Amino acid sequence: MAKKHYGWELGKELPKLGAHSLAKHQVFEQYTERYIEILSPNPAKTELNLSIVDGFCGGGAYDLNGETVPGSPMLLLGAVQRAEARLAAVRKNGFDVRDDYFFIDRKKPHIDFLHDRILQSEHAPELGRSIHLRNDRFENQALPIINAIKAKGSSHRSLFFLDQYGWSDVTFATVRTIFQQLKNPEVIITFSVDSLIDYLTDQTALMRSGQAIELDPSLGEALAAMKTEDGQRSVIQGFLYRHILNNTGARYYTPFFIRSPDSHRSYWLLHLSQHARARDAMAQLHWELQNTFVHPGKAGFNALGFDPSIDMNQPRLEFDFGSNARQDSLNTAIEQLPGLFYDDAVRLGEPVTIAKLFAARCNETPLTLDLVAEAVRRLRDDHMELEVFTKDGAPRLRAMKLSPKDIVRVPMQKSFLHAAATTRRRT
Repeated sequence: MAKKHYGWELGKELPKLGAHSLAKHQVFEQYTERYIEILSPNPAKTELNLSIVDGFCGGGAYDLNGETVPGSPMLLLGAVQRAEARLAAVRKNGFDVRDDYFFIDRKKPHIDFLHDRILQSEHAPELGRSIHLRNDRFENQALPIINAIKAKGSSHRSLFFLDQYGWSDVTFATVRTIFQQLKNPEVIITFSVDSLIDYLTDQTALMRSGQAIELDPSLGEALAAMKTEDGQRSVIQGFLYRHILNNTGARYYTPFFIRSPDSHRSYWLLHLSQHARARDAMAQLHWELQNTFVHPGKAGFNALGFDPSIDMNQPRLEFDFGSNARQDSLNTAIEQLPGLFYDDAVRLGEPVTIAKLFAARCNETPLTLDLVAEAVRRLRDDHMELEVFTKDGAPRLRAMKLSPKDIVRVPMQKSFLHAAATTRRRT
């Protein structure tokens, strides 16, 4: 399988950083800062236990248009330092991130290069203390690192950045183990879907790489056969996407495509977690950055644009967080939400909160919780199609900001209209 490998060696030229990788590093860096702030909202909180794992760390520096820029290990170290300083500056008793870093790379020259970079930085005193360099494959180090995280405390707050080159360096079994063994892990993993499709044959499932991603032989044969058919690449992507999500053990996921303008290949950046709040924070970040990422779908709910069980010929749509994206998202949500709230209330036998509806449906939409709340507000104030109540049952006044815990009801007189509209959409 053809892969583009970055290489680091002391005394040699730095590898060049592509624009798509720069965008990916922005997500790693800024999400880490946001993660620390979200988990520390209480001004009385003075510390946070956090472990950061970079499973394919590289040498920690790149060449970008003739300038040396930091790689993921240095960016992650800086992100934690900045978030800690901001919180400490506004808290009476200060704030301390009890951080540990595990930087792993299977190539010794890469680890040697990173060691040298850290020695030349302000983080040098932490080498061998909170900064742990491992010259090994991530798969070999995963369980020892999990055990180290468990020994650190009961919260198991941890971020795993698994920026693999291809698609089989991280086994699904290992990802599941992370979620089974730790209480609060999050995994951000890259998956080179185009490389897998190019490599795919009827024998792939029998090879070690196919076994790493638990590719069933019958599915592998079916997908390989599709490669000969025009326009089937997106259909194969859809099957593979569902396969990944069904086998990684996460409750919530945020899928994004990254396109390399150099290789014209696409790969997925998947954020996996056990909490809807984490998923929402990652989606908010993509809205803010508006970089080279696209969400595989359209603007509203049920937006991934592909369901193999329904329609083999449906087109693959993409959502790019561009200039019209917010308004498109609001318009689509305004159209969909009355029917969704009605359906969920009937199914559950009770009124539904904004948070509950969002958590149940957030995996397949670029919408954030704030955008959903804004759409609910407009449906109440401008269209009078929804009613909103506090968790205690009191009407939520128009001047008041909506809460995720607010209860949303479809007015009784509109119930039959919404039910009919829902039936039409399904047929």
